[in-house]
Amino acid sequence: MIKVLKNTDADYWSRLKQGDADALGYLYDQYVDKLFESALRKTDDREFAKDLVQEVFIEIWNYRHGITEVQYSFSYLTKVLQGILLKKLKKNNRLVYTELQESFASPEEDIESILISRDIDQEKRTKLINALSKLSDRQKQVVELHFVKGFSYDQIAAKLRINYQSVNNLAFRSILRLRSLMYNIFF
Repeated sequence: MIKVLKNTDADYWSRLKQGDADALGYLYDQYVDKLFESALRKTDDREFAKDLVQEVFIEIWNYRHGITEVQYSFSYLTKVLQGILLKKLKKNNRLVYTELQESFASPEEDIESILISRDIDQEKRTKLINALSKLSDRQKQVVELHFVKGFSYDQIAAKLRINYQSVNNLAFRSILRLRSLMYNIFF
């Protein structure tokens, strides 16, 4: 017997097409991190990557009435990201377009690969949250400011009113601690 998997996002896409902003919020929450990672791999510019991801969801909202049935949400969102990125890069002449096009995931990616990828991502996220909870409050603050908000060590030092070397030491110890706590994710 062949088991058919239901697209759990289908209801949200349908609600989005009808103008439900909460449905967009759900899709944003589900895919923003993976889209950001994908954009960052393509651009190596955190701020540019953040802008791209925001534009994906703005474009989806603006053109929601024309969205056809979406079977693989992440693949669809990646294609939208790719289109926005290519448009911007073409405008700015920043990259070779064919290399970029080849590096994005294909929407024909099979459901099993998508599910396995989701499971692995969820496991990593859970272990990261657990590992972060074991850091000191100051270490958590430095990690959030640097890796989530994109602050430089100089900016963190100014914000926390501590010297640059203290920030550098905190970040270094935090990364070492996280690596030791999460080592088994990768090996």
